[in-house]
Amino acid sequence: MTHKIDNHFPTPAPAPFIGWQIVLSASLILFVSSGIGFYSHSLILDPLMKAHGWSKGTVSAAITLFFFSNGITGAIIGRWIDRYGPKWFLVSGALVFSTGLYALTRINSVPLLFLAYLIMSTGFCATALIPANTLITNWFIRRRGFAMSIANTGLSAGGVILVPLISFLILRMGLTTALLVLGGLYIAIICPIALLGIVHRPADINQFPDGLPPDAPMAETDDACGHGPGRSWTRGQAMKTLAFWTIALAFMLALAGQIAYLIHQVSFLSQYLSPANAAAAVSITAGASIAGRLLLGLFVDRWNNRYVTICCVLFQGTAVTVLAFHHHVFILYLCTLVFGLTMGPLIMMQSLLTAECFGMPSFATVSGTIGLITMPGAAFGPVIAGMIFDLTQSYQWSFLLFAGASFLSAAIVWFARPPETMY
Repeated sequence: MTHKIDNHFPTPAPAPFIGWQIVLSASLILFVSSGIGFYSHSLILDPLMKAHGWSKGTVSAAITLFFFSNGITGAIIGRWIDRYGPKWFLVSGALVFSTGLYALTRINSVPLLFLAYLIMSTGFCATALIPANTLITNWFIRRRGFAMSIANTGLSAGGVILVPLISFLILRMGLTTALLVLGGLYIAIICPIALLGIVHRPADINQFPDGLPPDAPMAETDDACGHGPGRSWTRGQAMKTLAFWTIALAFMLALAGQIAYLIHQVSFLSQYLSPANAAAAVSITAGASIAGRLLLGLFVDRWNNRYVTICCVLFQGTAVTVLAFHHHVFILYLCTLVFGLTMGPLIMMQSLLTAECFGMPSFATVSGTIGLITMPGAAFGPVIAGMIFDLTQSYQWSFLLFAGASFLSAAIVWFARPPETMY
């Protein structure tokens, strides 16, 4: 009697999909980089002016350099991130940004102020939206909007939690000590996450986007909305498309108003509220941003990205217009809330529109190049607001200017559709 020997072994179970761990890592990185590298500008503005006797326009100009050079840096490193992954850019960026914060404690002249902000800008760019959203774009196709809404929640959470902390540190310890503490936090949180929790693409560990094999059936809406992997684009090819310029110009105008208001928010609100209540209003803005982004994330994968963006910029422009004329405490808090509800989704929509129009393989390259156009809006918005305030001792005209920019961006983004021409 013979026995047949079964030489077949059970197929090993596939490794658990780690895409949602990537989302958590990206969210924590954005939590720190936004809270310290983005929201802190409005808290540092006035103490820096008082410490050195500089005008609001001078310090605002340094912040302008920060955002302008951030756009240039993004255009440079975007292609490298597509090629080599974001891990070591995140590590080096954290070290460079913290070096800039240290430099800010040692300055004694305007040129050194600008140099410190230039250093900070380089580090911030390598630890902010381009590397984080590149990860989300690579790891998700069908659930990209939902995943990005969760990851980008770290942006607003940084404002909610770290803004009060930064305000407390500045008031209790002074600006110099507070900046040193913040620099240490930046390194201590971002570097370990980047080293231990980041994988560039699913294929690097034999996984697939969304955790689904490529032969899984795709819903019709996935292909129709441009959610597929897409082709590779060079910087020159992308810049020849209408989609590139409509996204770039629309968000340049929208970000001009958004960043200008955020940078001057504490200074503006302090005219009508106590410093503590003004800082609390910043947290309300960030908290509303979280709520708006998470709520939208539940539906955005089924909605037209252009329509969502248009609604965001129209509400942003309306809130800023009301603030230009009405300063009752209730109105201040209400418009702060509305502004926050649009701010979170708006930042996310730029990445979603870019991914929809240009796909996964070249996302960082195209996104970085778009940033080269959008960042001048973010860069010059604060300095224009500061200069207008120095001339008029009021924010009214600058608010009206940036509200108009928001309304114009709504018209431009209507034309942001996936390119049909193949080069």
